[in-house]
Amino acid sequence: MTNTFDLSPQLTAPPGDRQPDFIVRQGTWLHLRRCLAFLLDYALYAFLAVAFSVLATMLMEYVILNWIAPDRPLAEIPTALYTLARGAAGLATLAAVILYIRATLGGRYQATFGMRLFRLRLERLDAVEITPRYATAHTLLAVALCALFTPLILLAALFLSHRQTVHDRLLDTVMVRTD
Repeated sequence: MTNTFDLSPQLTAPPGDRQPDFIVRQGTWLHLRRCLAFLLDYALYAFLAVAFSVLATMLMEYVILNWIAPDRPLAEIPTALYTLARGAAGLATLAAVILYIRATLGGRYQATFGMRLFRLRLERLDAVEITPRYATAHTLLAVALCALFTPLILLAALFLSHRQTVHDRLLDTVMVRTD
């Protein structure tokens, strides 16, 4: 594999014993499409996070005011319980996002809703279908790399072959156009 940025609309897969049956079609607008798809999916994740946070806080207040301490005013309730509600909301959001990724990216279309809207699909370079477990690993590796090395690591797609990000390169996947 070369690490050059090529603007040709069709790129061939790297030579070797794992040659896929498809041509990697990316085009010049792949980065913009991928960013917009990510932002759309991220907006969905943020909506889920806010909804779960509000629901968890309301549930925690209901439980405290009606079951745990019905005679105490709301101002006297310890902030640790609200922290517990926020933690539960965070775990619920993470579970919902993982289920969403498993169902969409690991599903029939191999694309999240944002990726489908912008006509993108994630493919493995060995031409094997992406399973829900593989999709989950792909997403968690992306999150872990962004947490460890800042989101600037995503700029590697500007320089690596096939316009892959680091987590794409590590898992032998590539983002392709479906149109």
